[in-house]
Amino acid sequence: MNQDYSLLGILKTLNKWTKPITYATLGITILSAIILLVLPNYYQASTKFYAGHPDLSQPAPVGIGSNSTSYIYGTDNDLDRLFSLSTSSELYNYLINKYDLYNHYDIDPESKKAQVKIRLKLNDLYQTLKTEYGAINLSVEDKDPVLARDMANDAREKINELSQRMVKASQLQTIKSFDENLLEKQTKSIMLNDSLSKVKEKYKIYNSRSQGEIYAEIITTTSSNMEGLKSEIDMYKNSRVRGAADSVRIKRIKYTGSEKRLSHLEKKAKLFNSGVSVVEKLTQELSRLNDQISLDKERKRQLEASYNAPYSALLLVEAAETPIDKSRPKRTILLAMIGLVALLFSILVAFLVENYGKINWSEIKE
Repeated sequence: MNQDYSLLGILKTLNKWTKPITYATLGITILSAIILLVLPNYYQASTKFYAGHPDLSQPAPVGIGSNSTSYIYGTDNDLDRLFSLSTSSELYNYLINKYDLYNHYDIDPESKKAQVKIRLKLNDLYQTLKTEYGAINLSVEDKDPVLARDMANDAREKINELSQRMVKASQLQTIKSFDENLLEKQTKSIMLNDSLSKVKEKYKIYNSRSQGEIYAEIITTTSSNMEGLKSEIDMYKNSRVRGAADSVRIKRIKYTGSEKRLSHLEKKAKLFNSGVSVVEKLTQELSRLNDQISLDKERKRQLEASYNAPYSALLLVEAAETPIDKSRPKRTILLAMIGLVALLFSILVAFLVENYGKINWSEIKE
């Protein structure tokens, strides 16, 4: 096999097949141009948004130790959540039903693979991408530019709604937990209050702070009066004044009364002292519990206010607008590529045809 593959041989072949190559290239290019002109124009509408931080849905912090730091933009986890929702079945079904995409994409909804076909078609025309600045770019392509715009904006709002639902569900669960916790604390408060009432009744305690001081003051005063009566009794005993014996008898009666009173007060004070620590302990525990109940009620009130208030799970950067320029097909670029490929293919065919008869196939087999 002795073939001429020099530059001169190649040029000879090209010169011989110039017209067929030109005609084939032009024919393929013209046919492709006709096909490209028949292809429908698609328009792409895009909307951009950031993930909002869940703290935007939280109420203002209440109580000591609450974290007052709030964020606006979401983290990567919040962004991932929005990406997951953007490809959820609920979002796809929403778009399919609202815009009657089975009919719009000419897919028979009764066919066995209707759901697969509609999702594949929607996946080709609908996409969400992360931009270089960390935002989400949601785009929809369609032959109708207005429909593309409406679908993009509605898809974004549906993602916002689904994300809100997740946050609201979490808030509702927190509110239910607060209700259960409050009920438990209120029940405990009632029990503590009953226990405190019984202890106060048992130890005759009406005011644990002032009652002890009153007992001490009365006991001190009574003791002082008894000392004074005792001195007066001793004085009248040694006196020779007329009527001194009657005075002694009267003073002794007063002294005996004061003595009984003192004994009674001391018993009351002793009973008071034996129960005051228990009362103080129960009072403090009840006070702390009631403070916690008040704090929890305020937190619950703010949670309910937050739950009922509007909240956006995403921060809009740019809403989708009606596209003016088509996104595809790029006819000029495609036609140039097809023409180039047609030219190369024609040259290859020319060389094969030119050299086919000159090849010794028996020699190649051997």
